Amino acid sequence: MESEDRKLIKFSNYSLCVTLPKWIIKKLKWNKGDIVKMVVNEEKGEILIKKGTKVNSIQSPIKTAKTSEATGKKARW
Repeated sequence: MESEDRKLIKFSNYSLCVTLPKWIIKKLKWNKGDIVKMVVNEEKGEILIKKGTKVNSIQSPIKTAKTSEATGKKARW
């Protein structure tokens, strides 16, 4: 088993992220667009990330933000 230290970085006002090293992604044969599943074990303080399946854009349309005119609200980004 191999490991590498990473920092949590601020992604937006609402989330943090951890980047994955490219060498690990290549070794696992993961690709851009692959779905990953997160399993959280609060008792152990662990997060397990497993590869899922690719999402076809026809089967799972991407949610888009509504325009400010339609909602009367400002976009968060």
